[in-house]
Amino acid sequence: MSPFLKIDWKAPFGREIIKYAKLQHRFTKTQKYNKNLADEYTSVPTEALTLPNHYADQIISMVPASVKALEVPQAYLIRMTATDALQPVLPAHVDYNRTCGINFYLEAEGEKTHYYEWDRELKSLTETETFVAAQGDCWLIDTSIPHSVTLKPNQQRLILTLSFSHTSFPEVVARLRRVCNV
Repeated sequence: MSPFLKIDWKAPFGREIIKYAKLQHRFTKTQKYNKNLADEYTSVPTEALTLPNHYADQIISMVPASVKALEVPQAYLIRMTATDALQPVLPAHVDYNRTCGINFYLEAEGEKTHYYEWDRELKSLTETETFVAAQGDCWLIDTSIPHSVTLKPNQQRLILTLSFSHTSFPEVVARLRRVCNV
């Protein structure tokens, strides 16, 4: 099974939503998958921003009841700003406390998301699949396996996400396929 699935959904609001968001956490640590990150690449910090409840409720209401019966996802924003870097990258990582997410790309400039297989013995990554999200796209992604994003210099990437922390990617895919024909 591919670790990502494009969904024909549209976000109920655009990038202007950021003016109502508050910084929750800034991720800057490099995980074990990137101990040998080449010097020419610059690791870009990622921010998680919370939304006021009425906006979060509005986006969560888009999720079919049968999916919410498995787990009600959390809604928040993810922002990556690739300033002052010639080759910015969100290094390979797995998302802690998150199994998968439905991502609405509010700002996207053709960044490429890479998925990997981790060889525990050799402590190395082998790229397995990629996708490119365009502004306005919606993708369900598996965040429990190593993935990275090659960013565009001097561009912001802004994602409205519905985040699952207990339900697996295959479970969400199966439920969406039954009720939404995705």
